[in-house]
Amino acid sequence: MSAVTILDVFPGHFDQNGDSGNLLALRRRLEWAGLDVVVASVDPGDAWPAEAPDFVLVGGGSIPAQRDALPSLVAESSRLGDWIAGGTAYLAVAGGYALSTAIVHFPGDDASQAGAGVFPARSEPLESLATGMLVVRSAGLGVLHGYVNLRQRVILQDAPEHALGEIVRGPWTGMDGRPEGAIAGSAFGSHAHGPLLPKNPVLADAFIRLGLARRGLAERYVPGERHAHVDELARRARASLAQRLELPAPDPAS
Repeated sequence: MSAVTILDVFPGHFDQNGDSGNLLALRRRLEWAGLDVVVASVDPGDAWPAEAPDFVLVGGGSIPAQRDALPSLVAESSRLGDWIAGGTAYLAVAGGYALSTAIVHFPGDDASQAGAGVFPARSEPLESLATGMLVVRSAGLGVLHGYVNLRQRVILQDAPEHALGEIVRGPWTGMDGRPEGAIAGSAFGSHAHGPLLPKNPVLADAFIRLGLARRGLAERYVPGERHAHVDELARRARASLAQRLELPAPDPAS
C-alpha cells in the first residue's frame, strides 16, 4: 500500500493562529493507526503535484498574506475542483476558508474578486476584527469548538443546506443560530482557527475516513490508545470552555 498523502497549501502564509496544528493532528492520527504518511507543501508560485493527494489543508493568514496568496490559489481552482470531485478531503479554515469561496471581498477594497470557488459562498469584509470563541452544533458531528480572529465573514449562497453546522456561540453580534462553515462534497470549511482538528476528534476522524475512502482505505483507520488519550484531553478542554461560556457540558462522545 502506498503512503497516505497530505498537501499543505502555503504554510508560510497560512499559520496565523496555530493552524499548522491541523496538519500535526492529521498526520499523527494517521500514523498512530499504523498508516505511512507523506506530507508535501506548496508556496505561491510553486508547481502543484500532478497526482491528487488524499488530503489538502489550507490555514488562515493575515489580509496581506491572503492578498499575496489568492492569485496562486485561484490558478489551481480547476485542479482543486477535480481533486475534490475525485474524493480528496479538503479542509480550509479562517482566511483560507474565505479564499476558497466563489467571491472574495477584502477589507478596504472597493470591489470584490474571484475566489477559488470550492464553496458556494462569498467572503465579505467586517468593519472591525471579530475575535472570540466559536461553538457550533453540527448534525452528525456533535458540538464543535474553535476560535475566530478575522476581519471577514463568509456568507453561504445556499444556507443552511451546505453549512457545517449552526452557531451556538460566536464573536458576531446577533449570529447565534445562524449557519457556520460549509461542506461541499469532500470539502470542509470553517471560520475557526484553533486549530480545529485537535480540538474536535470526531471531526478529525470523519475527515480522515473521508480522505481514505477514495482509495478504499477507510477501514484501515482504527483509532487506538494514543487517540483515546488525546481525545480525552480535547474533551476536557471543551468542557472547560463550555463552563466558561455557561453552556451545557459537551457529550463525551463528541
